Amino acid sequence: MNHLRHVLAVSAITVASLVAPVQAEEPHPIVLEIYEGFQRGELDRWDAVVDQNVITNSSAQFGTEGLNALKGWAGEFLTAFAPRIDLVDHINAVNEEGNGRAVLSINLNWQHVETFFGVLQPTGRTGTSIENLIMTIKDGKVTRIEVADTTLDLVIYMHENGWTFPQNIQPEPIIRGIERETKSSAISLQP
Repeated sequence: MNHLRHVLAVSAITVASLVAPVQAEEPHPIVLEIYEGFQRGELDRWDAVVDQNVITNSSAQFGTEGLNALKGWAGEFLTAFAPRIDLVDHINAVNEEGNGRAVLSINLNWQHVETFFGVLQPTGRTGTSIENLIMTIKDGKVTRIEVADTTLDLVIYMHENGWTFPQNIQPEPIIRGIERETKSSAISLQP
């Protein structure tokens, strides 16, 4: 009977640990420096943690090369959209040698107050955009950033106001999917 009570108690603790909220660990120091530099507008902080030849891809611009280009883009964004940038989630997969991957999820609470890259004129419109920065880190430096939009408020706003987005991007696949035959006639769903 004591064994059964012990098994039940351990099972209850295990189940409780699966459903109870877990206090998130601190973001990796590199990830935290990316976030703090961006949210405070202190982009020079990135010099210590971002590779000079970093590649950045986003829905707004694909294949941005170099730290200075990344900082230029971020500076324009901070000026034009005056966002409050909230950290909403993060994932760490960076080892002790400073190699791996990390994800930084942020919510951009924005208002369009200045011209953006001479293309988008300010409208005063406000919105939010949840973005995920998927980072590749090698030897303690971010070498690649893939920006994935979770929400499309900002992307749609930019498109409606004249921003040209990259299209038909074909990155080199890790695994190439199967080619499907295309048909010119519509597929009937009726028997």
